[in-house]
Amino acid sequence: ISELVGQTTNGGKVRSDFSDVPEGFELPEGNVKKGEKLFKKHCAQCHSIHPDNRITRTGATQLGPTLFNVYGRASGEAEIQNKVLMGGRAEGIVWTAAPLMNYMKNPRQTVQGNIQMNFRGIDDFQTRVDIVHYLKTLDWSNEKLANPPQQSSCSVFPFNAIGRYMSGDSK
Repeated sequence: ISELVGQTTNGGKVRSDFSDVPEGFELPEGNVKKGEKLFKKHCAQCHSIHPDNRITRTGATQLGPTLFNVYGRASGEAEIQNKVLMGGRAEGIVWTAAPLMNYMKNPRQTVQGNIQMNFRGIDDFQTRVDIVHYLKTLDWSNEKLANPPQQSSCSVFPFNAIGRYMSGDSK
């Protein structure tokens, strides 16, 4: 193991040990309810769980793509609100258990580059397992999420409106 494992730079880890997710990894049992709470703690600030990428939490900024139907999706397919602030996006990854586990542990190392997330990663194995189990519920079989009520016109101010304004594209 490299002497850089676990060290941090600019808020992100330099290197993580991915031996907890070996080749042929199968997701162990997890707790969906715990995963939902952990998702809210670690992910919901910037990611929606709805098909239309709506944000329903006060204080959330909607910087990332929706994580609705993320399990099994290819990286980079979902629309992202802010494409210019912080760097690249994950490419060439299919979001199944192993890549999600590694990405949540150290996103920059997983994609071998900079990403558009201010996220240090989650070291705890069971926390990541529980979040993956929750992510697997965010699909079209989840009626509550798949068919959300019509959004009112006076909801949270959309971040993408600021982005369009700043870029001069006010259509």
